[in-house]
Amino acid sequence: MLGCHRSQTNSNERNINPLNSSADIRITEEPNFAQDIMYEQMNTFTSYLEKATGLKIEYVPAINYVHSYELLNSGKVDLLWAGSLGTSRVLAANKNAQPIATEVKSFMNVLVVDRKLHRNVEDELNSAKPLQVLKGRRVVFGSNYSGSTFLTPLIEMKAQGVDINDLGSCMHEPKHGHRAMFVGDSDQQDFAFVPGSEGDPLKYVPEQARSEVLVGWVSEIKRNYYIIASPEFLSPSEANKVQKVQNALLALNQASNAHAEVLKALGVTGFELPKSRSDLAYLNEMTEFSSLLADKTRCKKNEKQENNAISE
Repeated sequence: MLGCHRSQTNSNERNINPLNSSADIRITEEPNFAQDIMYEQMNTFTSYLEKATGLKIEYVPAINYVHSYELLNSGKVDLLWAGSLGTSRVLAANKNAQPIATEVKSFMNVLVVDRKLHRNVEDELNSAKPLQVLKGRRVVFGSNYSGSTFLTPLIEMKAQGVDINDLGSCMHEPKHGHRAMFVGDSDQQDFAFVPGSEGDPLKYVPEQARSEVLVGWVSEIKRNYYIIASPEFLSPSEANKVQKVQNALLALNQASNAHAEVLKALGVTGFELPKSRSDLAYLNEMTEFSSLLADKTRCKKNEKQENNAISE
């Protein structure tokens, strides 16, 4: 399995055996950030779910993207918090798994550009096909396991007539903040894709990098995150738990300071139940494009980060 060592920053990581857990619900997520940040994020989320449902919720950390999918498919966890690419891969591999909730559309692909370069490419960025500016340029993507920062940018590029092979060079950097800093702090990269939202396109760009980069382009708003249930959790005997979780997630749409804190920790603006037809079409597009691409990319990897397969 790719990337089977944990980050050295995970010294406080708990040893959790899901099979010996007394929890009512076990949840994992794709490892989007350093583990200490994910513990904080998931502690906020699981604490809310426990209060809202009256159930005992346990977070089970995943080593990498593939491990998070295996935890769900093996029944070691009941729920998986995943991005669109992960969701499409899980559903393609396990026809009996299903999303029970999805984020309200608020996600955008954001292309950041080196501030010094911006003045030379501003006209291209303001054209009908702004991503044509990437031809011959150096671009930083997220992990090749990431839908939000690799696959969906490629789909957006394709729609504007740009292929990955049209780039001058490209590399994978899993961490959102590091990606922008590659552009802002050196002359080695020109553009980077980061996730953002309509209200804050630079939400994952560190403060120290914001003076060095500008927003060059943003996509239309879309949804990126889904909560997927295992086949076991979808059995009739568990229907009451599923309903309680769905009700708790929908309740976050009601304005309050406490709800805003949970949504901020998760990086979403609200939840809704999946719209099966439209969501399925979108996820099928992701699956088909991903299988055409396979794992082939001529982008270089940031080996230090990719060895841990921690990506966003």
